[in-house]
Amino acid sequence: MRKRSLIAAGLMVLCMGLTACGSNNETNNTSGTQNEQTASNGYVFSTDGVDIAIDGNIEDITSKLGEPKGGYYEAKSCAFDGMDKFWYYDSFTLQGYQKDNVDLVYSVTFMDDTVKTKEGVKIGDSKDKMISAYGSSYKEENGQFIYESGNMMLSFAIQDDAISSIVYSVK
Repeated sequence: MRKRSLIAAGLMVLCMGLTACGSNNETNNTSGTQNEQTASNGYVFSTDGVDIAIDGNIEDITSKLGEPKGGYYEAKSCAFDGMDKFWYYDSFTLQGYQKDNVDLVYSVTFMDDTVKTKEGVKIGDSKDKMISAYGSSYKEENGQFIYESGNMMLSFAIQDDAISSIVYSVK
């Protein structure tokens, strides 16, 4: 399951990058209610008592989480000025980017089913559980179910009615 989740998560991150340059082939589904989120903070991932919000200061977050067991990697960004940075924690990957010489959270990608969203959804859960937690006000795009709030989005990839990937990211 972990290998399948890693592959799905990698493909989802790749697809998100490619859709930024691609055409707009999307379906909006706006029936039902969306989970209450404010435009200023969007959806937030919490782990070990640390809240991780998109565009949050990475230094503040990583100082609380400690050194990632999977290591750290950086490379010159092709999308932003500066460096793209990756922290590989046990069950999620934290990706950062630089803005005005400050490292900010670009994305959080779940790597397995040992972590869950604040709303209680994890890899392996059903599409119905996702809709129950977040409502049906999502966009379906390139096989992903996307909930938007403020400057961020929360994306779920679903295969065989089960969530195979969860990614919080900048819009």
